[in-house]
Amino acid sequence: MQIGMVTACYLPVVNGVTRMIELYKKYLTAAGHEVTVFTVGEPDEVSDEPDVIRTAGIAVGDTGYYLTIRYNRLARAKMREMDIIHCHHLLMSAEMARRYGRCPIVYTNHTRYDLYTGSHIPLPQAAADAVMRQLWPDLTDNCDVVITPSASVQDVMRAFGVRRPIEVIPNGIELTTFARPGSPHSKQDLGLPDDAIVFTYVGRLSVEKNLDRLVTQFALARDVDRRLHLLIIGGGPQAASLARMISEHDLQDSIHLHGQVHHDKIGNLLTAADAFVTASVTEVHPLTVIEALAAGLPVAAVASPGISDTVIPGRNGLLARQVSGLSAAIVALASQPERLAAMSAAAREDSRQYDIRRTVAQTLALYDRLRSERPDLERRKEKILWRWQDRQPLVEQLARLLRPQD
Repeated sequence: MQIGMVTACYLPVVNGVTRMIELYKKYLTAAGHEVTVFTVGEPDEVSDEPDVIRTAGIAVGDTGYYLTIRYNRLARAKMREMDIIHCHHLLMSAEMARRYGRCPIVYTNHTRYDLYTGSHIPLPQAAADAVMRQLWPDLTDNCDVVITPSASVQDVMRAFGVRRPIEVIPNGIELTTFARPGSPHSKQDLGLPDDAIVFTYVGRLSVEKNLDRLVTQFALARDVDRRLHLLIIGGGPQAASLARMISEHDLQDSIHLHGQVHHDKIGNLLTAADAFVTASVTEVHPLTVIEALAAGLPVAAVASPGISDTVIPGRNGLLARQVSGLSAAIVALASQPERLAAMSAAAREDSRQYDIRRTVAQTLALYDRLRSERPDLERRKEKILWRWQDRQPLVEQLARLLRPQD
């Protein structure tokens, strides 16, 4: 089977979507399938991988994403040969797949676009929601099936009007990378006291991850238990401002910015931690949380779609109802060592359901079904691409939402 993976960014950008594509590519190829990655990059960027086709695009700031109005000739020709096209970004990817593909199209929704829109665009959340009520259904209509990694995010997408069939297939990881890392680190290796209780955060340092709130909540917990330390692993646009915030609050001795590390090394660092913590509420089914569970780290987080599908309160972690309650969850985990140990064992056990081999098998079963049923043949009869005639209602919605109240 020839499978096309379509994405708006690919190496050297390292994020959750890239990691998922790499894992799918690795295991699908091992199963005997031919996988081609279609992506967009710098005009002079040449991939050293023969199965990665990059079309020149325009960089979107420093995000690592690129825009283009069409694929190059090689990409267009190759996409027509695919038996299945699997898209991993909402913008451009699905539309490009429908424009050039001649086969069933699958789209995996990796992002809470409704919350990201509110975080990155200066619009009230109600206005951002109005935008997504138009975009999410229209863009996913380019596909035949939508995959969402968690049931609660399926509910979110339905609430925003997504019409296509939705399948729930969890994200997967290579469990041994985190359950049995090759070079495990100790607290001493990281310059931390032996009696330290170490919470770790792994991920992009950006505004939608609520890192300023995480620091504030950790500082409150640290006031209760001076043994607490927070190890932050990752890089991103908020790295400098986060360092300033830590310095201004005199938290350098307890909050440690480790910086960006290669993904293969993260498992080694997690062995020095006792628990994982995140204040993000914009997740779909976060790989970092799954990886933490595989490493035996109970999770302190905020109840939200994606997180709540993975963290079972009292079993493999604790969930706060709001970000303001995260400090209490941190203290509760730190103050009960026997309970923490029991949760660690449960976390390892629960992580087994996210074995990448299981995820790939579920996805291949979906591919086979689509190739047999060929829903794309019916989809091609529908009006293609953007519903331009529906733009006026969107403008009217935004105007009403942004109009000053009397």
